[in-house]
Amino acid sequence: MKTSKSNPPSSGQYVETITSETTTIRHLPWTYFHLSLISSEITSQATDAEVDILTARTYLTSALQQFLGITGTAIPVDFLKVEGRNIWIRVPRDDSAVVVSALSGWIGREGVAWRIKGKSEWLGSLIAGDGSHLFEA
Repeated sequence: MKTSKSNPPSSGQYVETITSETTTIRHLPWTYFHLSLISSEITSQATDAEVDILTARTYLTSALQQFLGITGTAIPVDFLKVEGRNIWIRVPRDDSAVVVSALSGWIGREGVAWRIKGKSEWLGSLIAGDGSHLFEA
């Protein structure tokens, strides 16, 4: 909200003008994902270690390539955080449906797979949740 004061030449009093502006964001450029690397019971002891960014990128690229071929590897994936077996990534909004399909149907050679724990166009809501815990007694 902007406030400005002007002094008209014929009057000795100030006139206050208030201008209000609103903005609507319709199409956000990114979709954010919270993913967890899971493994089958048979291989869970061997793969319970924390995942590093190179392993995560390899598994994500493998899932996208298996689903879409060489086109899947061209989808840009930005890694925002890697913590334990959880990762947070962002992809272009137009590619989010393809990423969901590729990740949910992929199982790696070692019996590992991706679990989609969250998906949102707003990073804050993905990390903090929907805020419903604020209203619990």
